Amino acid sequence: MEQRQLGRTGRDVGIIGLGTEHLEPGPEVLDRVLGMLVDAGGNYVDLLYVKPEYWETYGAVYRTHRANLVAAAHWGDGQRFDLDYCQACFDGMLAALGSGYAEVAMIAVIDTQEVWDGFVQQSLERLWRYQEQGRVGAIGMSGHDLSVALEAVQSGLIDVLMFPVNLVGYGNEGDAALYQACVEHDVGLVAMKAYHGGVLFTVDGRPSGITPAHCLSYVYSLPVAAAVPGPKNVDEMQATLRYLEATAEEKDYGPVVGDLPRLLHGKCVYCHHCLPCPVDIPVGWMMWLVDMTDRGTVEEARPIYESFHTDVSSCTECGECVARCPFGVDIMAGLRKVAELFG
Repeated sequence: MEQRQLGRTGRDVGIIGLGTEHLEPGPEVLDRVLGMLVDAGGNYVDLLYVKPEYWETYGAVYRTHRANLVAAAHWGDGQRFDLDYCQACFDGMLAALGSGYAEVAMIAVIDTQEVWDGFVQQSLERLWRYQEQGRVGAIGMSGHDLSVALEAVQSGLIDVLMFPVNLVGYGNEGDAALYQACVEHDVGLVAMKAYHGGVLFTVDGRPSGITPAHCLSYVYSLPVAAAVPGPKNVDEMQATLRYLEATAEEKDYGPVVGDLPRLLHGKCVYCHHCLPCPVDIPVGWMMWLVDMTDRGTVEEARPIYESFHTDVSSCTECGECVARCPFGVDIMAGLRKVAELFG
């Protein structure tokens, strides 16, 4: 597997890493997937879960593979947890890893200026002490907001950025500016959502024609150190690792990019091209909530809806978002459903 340097950390990482969020439960699945990653030459693993009960179940599996891993251990997130809870969970993660050390401490889900100015700055004060004690190597941040991510990279305060990088961003000038900033500031860029949560692969239950090889080939054409697809199981991990043996023709994403509007017609891919909204509704996130409730429950999604501090019923149905959408999505129907679901 090709190795790339993770920015100014000086560490080399395999271009294919592992996101652990969607793995089917059970130590056996994790053990097999980690083994496949290591055998293929990969090493970067994003450790999303912070709560002690996760580590009680899975810590032993990570310890088995620990010598071969670059561990990005999450430091909670400022929208759900306070600092003391984040620190207590982080200490537990370090202990469960067996080394008492994380190559990267990842401050997670930093998507607003308020969280960057408050929670992140306070977290950095604590994480710098971990670095002084030799318990943390680099400090990273994950997020989805372009402006906040760009400020973080330019600040010089983070060494690694985990950010969505996928075909939907092709040709986006804002995304290109962020990638260039990572190069200029020597910040390691880790691509999450390389498959855009899998939504690129099917439309209305039918294959779109877009493949993992297309997606990863695009990601690796950019200054990305590693991508961390989140497989559900061994089969999906194998599908990702097939990229390593794919032909040049199979990796050629050019025809796919040119055909995205047709391939994904009617499917919201949360590209946010619908913005700005005249009444400040985060339209793409509202559409994401619709899809989330299709997979889960309204009560699971409600705290996320409320965190946006928006009232979707303020929509005037002006149609500006519909006119901007490159994929012909019925946005009005989606927003009405959000209003119905969350009141």
